[in-house]
Amino acid sequence: MTEPGLRARKKEATREALRHAAITLYREHGPQAVTVEDICAKADVSPRTFFNYFETKDEAVLSLDVSAPIVRQRIVDRPADESPLTALRAVFAERFAQVTGSETFRERTLLLREHPELVPRLTHTNKAFEEAVVQGVAERVALPPEDVYVRTTAAAGFGANRAALMCWQPDEGPDLVTLLHQAMDVLERGFTPSRPG
Repeated sequence: MTEPGLRARKKEATREALRHAAITLYREHGPQAVTVEDICAKADVSPRTFFNYFETKDEAVLSLDVSAPIVRQRIVDRPADESPLTALRAVFAERFAQVTGSETFRERTLLLREHPELVPRLTHTNKAFEEAVVQGVAERVALPPEDVYVRTTAAAGFGANRAALMCWQPDEGPDLVTLLHQAMDVLERGFTPSRPG
């Protein structure tokens, strides 16, 4: 019974080693100068192993640390009396609380500050994550994924998620969970600015 757990942990350790190597090299040499072979050498794995985990070097750097099916299930499993936005807030906040202590995650955030040209690539790389949010919202409200309410709600929640990430400074200012709550508050206020006092 312990073997599948051990295998899963080894796979996750390899994925994390590749992700960390890719991000470190991107920061040291710039995205264009880094090859898949460079990443493999730093992580001490073969290119074949790399492609078991990621399709491209950008995916190794930009992909999220949680799988799309897990995200969908967490959204679905939230209490039934929560609104879709409340459910998304809780799921995103839980995820951010888990990852902000990760050095790899912090390094990736700094990389995106240093190379803002990578930011638009997040949309493509994390498309499965966005679709998982859509599916989760659809299941909660018993509407098809292509429904405009479902798509708009999911897009708004994911936009708040991204806004929090873009505003986060790892070494100063509000923590990432606080920024997420602020971004979700903007949605729930109907985009009315918060005024001091």
